[in-house]
Amino acid sequence: MKQKSSSLNAYASLLFSRFTVMAFCLLCLGFAGVSHAEWAEIDKDEDVTHLWDKEAVKAVHVSRYVWTLSDYAKASKTFKGDTFQSEMVRWRLYCKNDTFVRLSASYFDKPLGKGKEVMSLDEQEWKTKEFPIRPNTYLAILKKQVCQPES
Repeated sequence: MKQKSSSLNAYASLLFSRFTVMAFCLLCLGFAGVSHAEWAEIDKDEDVTHLWDKEAVKAVHVSRYVWTLSDYAKASKTFKGDTFQSEMVRWRLYCKNDTFVRLSASYFDKPLGKGKEVMSLDEQEWKTKEFPIRPNTYLAILKKQVCQPES
């Protein structure tokens, strides 16, 4: 009888620990589904709206890593022939010398980075060439936003 009782306790303990792990995983999934980017507008004209994710800016020395989202009024085609209407890009902006590097880009078939990702491009960060940030562009506006001294 004692052996039956201890096996029952072991079985109950195993069930309880599995239930606890499953409940924790479901809780984590619930929080993961709630998180999303808070996009703020940088620049807009009749053809495109440029936005940036304020919360995802990462400062590393004199550089800033930042995501932008470009939402196009009319769909375009990738070089592979897929139709896209929005583009999400990861940039490294150099605050001291006014240059940038495009690190990653994803193209989506629906506005605001929604729908299916139809193409992505990733660059090796250490192999990329820096380009100047041209005045009066959305990257110049973005640089002013992200390279401000922290207060």
